[in-house]
Amino acid sequence: MLRLVSSARSRLIRADAFRAADAPVPGALRLAVGRAPFQLHYETPHFFSSDAKDHDRLWKSPAVYSPVAWQETVKPALLAFFKLNKHLMVPIKFVVPHGDDAWPEAAWGYPLGKHAAWLRKQWREGGHRIDQKQFKELEEMEFAWDRFQYKWDRYVLPALRRFYDLIGHTDVPELYRIPKGSPEWPEHLWGQRLGRKVMNIRCRGDFAKQMKVDEDELKRLNFCHNESLYDRDWREKVVSALRAFHQEFGHCNVSEMITVPSQIPWPEPSWGMRLGNAVQGIRRGIFGVNQDKRELEELGFVWNHSEFEWGERVMPALKTFHRLKGHCRVPNAFVVPSDETWPTPSWGMNFGNLVGGIRNNGNYSMQVMRDKTRLEELGFVWEFFESEWSERILPALETYHRLKGHCRVPQTFVVPSDENWPTSSWGLKLGKLVDRIRNQGAYSTQLADTFLGSEAWKYR
Repeated sequence: MLRLVSSARSRLIRADAFRAADAPVPGALRLAVGRAPFQLHYETPHFFSSDAKDHDRLWKSPAVYSPVAWQETVKPALLAFFKLNKHLMVPIKFVVPHGDDAWPEAAWGYPLGKHAAWLRKQWREGGHRIDQKQFKELEEMEFAWDRFQYKWDRYVLPALRRFYDLIGHTDVPELYRIPKGSPEWPEHLWGQRLGRKVMNIRCRGDFAKQMKVDEDELKRLNFCHNESLYDRDWREKVVSALRAFHQEFGHCNVSEMITVPSQIPWPEPSWGMRLGNAVQGIRRGIFGVNQDKRELEELGFVWNHSEFEWGERVMPALKTFHRLKGHCRVPNAFVVPSDETWPTPSWGMNFGNLVGGIRNNGNYSMQVMRDKTRLEELGFVWEFFESEWSERILPALETYHRLKGHCRVPQTFVVPSDENWPTSSWGLKLGKLVDRIRNQGAYSTQLADTFLGSEAWKYR
């Protein structure tokens, strides 16, 4: 019995000596002693990592200084991580999974995230403690030393370049995500939420350091990051297009249908822009223009389109029509001629359609109510068909019957401009008009309300 106790005591002393030298005890179990050695109270033994097979190793900490571990475990694990994830931004908590054939068996259970974090820390401190051969291999596999720089160099900047090449600008929509499986995009960019990244750059100032370094490249891409897209578009598109409009037409009364032509002298950023819609937004107060209101005023920007049109184009055209024709029965097809007898702002205006809109659709209602007396003085006709029938057509038919003895008007007949005919009917294409009454039912209401004897009106 004493011999057994003495033998056990010798083994424990020898093991303590090896542990003091930081070396494993050859051919022995590592005994975890709960109390004093001679009390012989032992916990469950564990193998040293050097005694275990690769897949049985218990990696409690990364083997950062072991060349063997680098070649057999760490490097293969990093390459496998890159193959699976298309990047080398290894999360600090990442541990190589056990039993997964996608990973080298020697790396199962290895704390790869902690090893990567140690590498990044050493790199920030100058990299002196990193083995130079390992450092070279890490550079070749494009290890992520700085996560922000890595994201910028590998994802953000290449994605902005590709977006610019495909779309022609870098105004990436907030919800834009690079389509997966698209042959137009590099595979490692598939699924990237580029819109969100761009929004964070503008709103949170992400990648400020990287953008400063690549400032020239971002200018080439016309990337807007130091102001909102709204402010940029207002300055580069809307205001510049209004300047060009004023230079081109001499005024700033932009109609709702205007679209900026894609040609010089219009500013290129505004090509294809619906300037009329933008101007409507300005007039309705959708766009805040306080900072540029003075410049808009200098350009003669028209804040109330209807008021401007009425005062500068419609009323002058009505007065001129009345002066030249003696009445305000404007035909639907009448277009203001571009000659000196008419006011220049009204040239080319579809005046007949405009007057028809006033009569039938209530257009310019506020202006009409305000200027009703002036319109009545000009003889403005509210019921065009009624006026045409009573003042021109019926007198012409009665005259034709008086002169010819019937109302079988040839289609080619035009009322002559002589004293035998009422002045208001001169030039009236009575033949075509009568044909429309007979065959198309024109002026049916007026015809039904008018008493004509069978001798005076034979329309069948």
